[in-house]
Amino acid sequence: MKIKYFYSFIIVITLCLSFLLLRKPGIDIDAFEELFWFSCTSLLIGYGAQYVSNRFLVIAWGMYCVGLFLDVLDDILSKDTLPLLVADTSLKKIGLILTCVVLYNVIHRERKIINKLNNEISRRKKLEEKLSFEANHDHLTQLGNRKSCFENFVNLGSKYPFLLYFDLDNFKSANDAHGHQTGDEVLILISNTLKSEFGNENCFRLGGDEFVAFSKTPPDNIEALRDKLIEHIFEFGVGVSIGVAQITSKESPDEIMHRADSAMYSDKSHKIIRQTPRT
Repeated sequence: MKIKYFYSFIIVITLCLSFLLLRKPGIDIDAFEELFWFSCTSLLIGYGAQYVSNRFLVIAWGMYCVGLFLDVLDDILSKDTLPLLVADTSLKKIGLILTCVVLYNVIHRERKIINKLNNEISRRKKLEEKLSFEANHDHLTQLGNRKSCFENFVNLGSKYPFLLYFDLDNFKSANDAHGHQTGDEVLILISNTLKSEFGNENCFRLGGDEFVAFSKTPPDNIEALRDKLIEHIFEFGVGVSIGVAQITSKESPDEIMHRADSAMYSDKSHKIIRQTPRT
């Protein structure tokens, strides 16, 4: 409602000034041009002021508008009648300078806010990535966990058609004999070897001492692969049982995992038979 009164006030002043200019002998085009810009500027300032919270900016606009108003009066009255008319140009320049200063401060402040928001967005993004990583990776070995394995099973299975299942032999005994810190070291060593052999994104720790890896080809020599895996953990008396299953589209990830698990236990049972002394 207030803005309507302001518009009405500017229109009334414009009409009054137009009447006074028309009463003067001859038509002064420059004076009517100044009146036109005074009217347009005043109406725009009135419209913009309702959306601007910075009072200094509104004051600067007001000073510029007053300068335009005095410009028009200067064509109607003499400076002797109204000495304030000498300040018309000064008020316009001061208004423009103040407008520039206020806008600079506003832009500078907004930039700070934007930089702060960008930093906050970056911090939150890093936090989300960290939380996502922790939710999908084993904290000890940094391999993908069981959840991540099954989420990526179909995608990896389409590129790497063989699933290898690994289980550490005598890990509990070694863990009890040498301590949990040594047990953690064994898990880290075996996971590093798996990453080196099959790639970081293709290896997962299912839990405990069980691991899986996706491979493009089946191992040519299981014993050679086993020797490579236990090379750094042999001193702890830990071995590795390996099961291999080909991935097919007809089976679910659970079924394929079960076949690989069964193959691993078959490998483990044969090792026990081979290691059992005959009488």
